[in-house]
Amino acid sequence: METAPAVTELLRWCLARTRSHIRRHGLRLTQSGGQLGDLYVGIDEAMAVLGGAGQFDLTRELGLPEEPPIDPVPAPQGSPLARLAQTFALDPVETRLLGAAAGASLGVDVARLYAFAWADFAVKLPPVSFLAELVADDADGALAAVTRLRPDARLRRAGLLRLQPPEGWGGPHAAFVHHGVLVPDPVLAALRGEPPLALSRATLRLPTADPPRFSPPTDALQRLGGLVDAGVTRVMLLGPRGCGRGEAARMVCAARGRSLLEIDLDARPDAVDALGPALDDLLLDARLHGLAVLLRADALLDGDDHARISIVEERLAAHDGPTLIVAHRAGGRLGDAPAVRFERLDGAMQRALWQRELGDAALASRLVARFDVTPGIILRTLADARREAAISAPAGALDEAHIARALRRHMRHALDGLGEPVSTTLGWDDVVLPDDVVGRLREIRAHARHRAQVYDRWGFRRKMDYGRGLSCLFSGPPGTGKTMMAGIIAHDLGRELYKVDLSQVVSKWVGETEKNLGRIFDEAEQAQVILFFDEADSLFSTRTEVKGANDRFANMEVNYLLQRMEAFDGVSILTTNFERGLDEAFRRRLKFRVHFPLPDAEQRTELWRRMIPPEMPVEDAVDFERLGRKHKMSGGNIKNAVLRAAFYAAEDGGGLNMKRLQKAADAESREMGRL
Repeated sequence: METAPAVTELLRWCLARTRSHIRRHGLRLTQSGGQLGDLYVGIDEAMAVLGGAGQFDLTRELGLPEEPPIDPVPAPQGSPLARLAQTFALDPVETRLLGAAAGASLGVDVARLYAFAWADFAVKLPPVSFLAELVADDADGALAAVTRLRPDARLRRAGLLRLQPPEGWGGPHAAFVHHGVLVPDPVLAALRGEPPLALSRATLRLPTADPPRFSPPTDALQRLGGLVDAGVTRVMLLGPRGCGRGEAARMVCAARGRSLLEIDLDARPDAVDALGPALDDLLLDARLHGLAVLLRADALLDGDDHARISIVEERLAAHDGPTLIVAHRAGGRLGDAPAVRFERLDGAMQRALWQRELGDAALASRLVARFDVTPGIILRTLADARREAAISAPAGALDEAHIARALRRHMRHALDGLGEPVSTTLGWDDVVLPDDVVGRLREIRAHARHRAQVYDRWGFRRKMDYGRGLSCLFSGPPGTGKTMMAGIIAHDLGRELYKVDLSQVVSKWVGETEKNLGRIFDEAEQAQVILFFDEADSLFSTRTEVKGANDRFANMEVNYLLQRMEAFDGVSILTTNFERGLDEAFRRRLKFRVHFPLPDAEQRTELWRRMIPPEMPVEDAVDFERLGRKHKMSGGNIKNAVLRAAFYAAEDGGGLNMKRLQKAADAESREMGRL
């Protein structure tokens, strides 16, 4: 049946029921002498109620003709109301109540006639008592209809009808039968045969024969499909962002001919008091149109906004349609649902996706060597990079630089509040360290560069269930190049280096330090950055004998760090001036421990020479060997001395010379306490 005729039939039914209501309860509208009054309680009505008088047929007094019998249920087969009744298993009384309540919002004439019939134009919504009498033919039927409008009844639980307290009659404390009955907009739209209203606030994915953008892991797809086929109404899809959780949900629903309504809770700006009603409408739309629901809740469940999380939990508890929840990890009551875990694609699968999209095997291999990213990030990155290339590059040529820049933008993370990026303009040619130390550092670089090949292509990931992260400790006196080398390695690998701000991490509140550390490791793994812990002995200190609550909580933090570092699948670099202050169990878990010694005379000579930029004017020959022999300094102190000498030269209007360098070295030595 077409939409307009179906609505017209429903409105005709409402008008006919109103005629019948007026015939039975017309005394409410009359004054003394049986005439129409001003719509308040009249004398005739009071006398009739007190005296138990019979019906007063106002329709006859108004001269209205008789009407044929009324169809008991306003839902012809195939009409929107009939489909709703079938979807929600409504009985005839519930169907009549829904149709009667909707009539006031679907037609102006019905709304005005209702107001006339309940004798109060100030009341805009049909009250419970009026609707119950409207759909019933006697007192027993009206009482049965009232029970269908209680909070625990089907119409209210499903969200098809909502109640609002009256402005008069006691407001929120008014008796239940005086509350107004409201039909939500999604239900009205469904009765008019319109598409879901949720499309303005969510995304509708229709079943389609289009091929998927990429293939999620087969085992995860099979488990998800099995749960859906078994009728499980709520499933958690867990894993890192972009690993194919949403793609798997679309594929499973499409294979079963089911449309999917995607709701991004992380992107919804609703205030706490607005989130509940918004979710009510979205989930109701899903039920009305038989849609599965995909809720994106990564940030929501990672955060500590318990008020919003509770609202989502309450709404989902009342929603019995199929719901797939995308999250990094399970949390709260939502975590009780069955879970399907999605892992990152291994290097071979990433390479295949890069190659499919780029058509360049060599470029795909280089990208996999530099970045370990999820399929979602790969596809979004390429779309962004192609737009940039179309604007900036000749003939829109896409190169590796475009892709690398776009990747860094898309690997967004929340480390900014807990750390700061560290960059360097130095390279391996600027390194002055013993050969064995340089060899160890190049080995670290090789491990980071070829992790995908060794773990994925050569199968070592199966042999190592945990401890695949690359954790390195740089120890040694201050100024020996520990921070510089961390920056050089990160720059060489094309990764960002983030220095963790311990003042923002360590908290006096129990559990807060662990939570902050968990965020750091999660975001670093997602964003593919290298974590840099400077002065790590202050955080990774030796556990102590428990003599009080403070010792117990301090040991808990170290224990958590041990577990989290072992589970971290990325690269982390720690520096310390006091290696023996680190917990022994933690030191055992480090992949590399590199000691940076103070430079000897020959290395100091080379450091003095390399610290002077080629642009710096030099007035005469400088005896670098003499400077190296005389001043036992670290590389950091030599850098400070050269910079100090440069400012001497700028003030004097000259260039560097032996005198100014010697003066600067003496000043630096005095600050070091050696002169």
